[in-house]
Amino acid sequence: MQTINDREAVRALALKNGLDGIFSPLVTHKMELRRYADEEKLCLVGDQLDGMFILVEGKLKIQTLLPNGKSMLVRFTNPISVIGDVELLHRFPVKNQVESVGKSLILFAKRRLLLRELEENTALLRFLVGELSHKLHTLGQASALNLLYPVENRFASYLMSLFADKNGDRRVEEIRTSSLIETAELLGTSYRHLNRIVRRFIDEGIITRNRGRLSVLDEGKLAELANGNLYE
Repeated sequence: MQTINDREAVRALALKNGLDGIFSPLVTHKMELRRYADEEKLCLVGDQLDGMFILVEGKLKIQTLLPNGKSMLVRFTNPISVIGDVELLHRFPVKNQVESVGKSLILFAKRRLLLRELEENTALLRFLVGELSHKLHTLGQASALNLLYPVENRFASYLMSLFADKNGDRRVEEIRTSSLIETAELLGTSYRHLNRIVRRFIDEGIITRNRGRLSVLDEGKLAELANGNLYE
């Protein structure tokens, strides 16, 4: 993680993402700008957060750890979105692991400052309630995907969520095949089963494999398999 000491960049990112209508100038002025590298962790299960992360550029992957030690995908998240709102008031330990997908820019606001802000800022209260409502909704959707849909549909949803940005444009063009073991774990299946799905998708011209990476060839067919269900 790299801290960027650039007040003008903080102000510009806050304006670009509409944060000036949510937070007071005092809070935005004291926010820290942080850059995270690909696969770098923002927080781990059990961490105690001392503030709130606001994603302003990039994409994050959120996964939960199960009692058997395995991981399960919860969702991907795009700007603007918040990490640490659930833990803010009562300082609950972190329940999910959060990592950057590609490079991400984060504005970080300290907990003590936010608690004072909440006492009189109704715009911030509405924003946080909206974020919490969205998380409840996506948690239910992710649970339904992982429990009720076949692996081929879950993998299609995973690829669509990974490759699309907030506006539906393709953001990431390929996935390392070496990460398929982790992907299988996140989707609640075995590597062998997922590899069979990958080979079938290749045979059907949906994806291609080249030098250890998978790339999407037929986004329309992938979207059809995902059936509108995304991890986001």
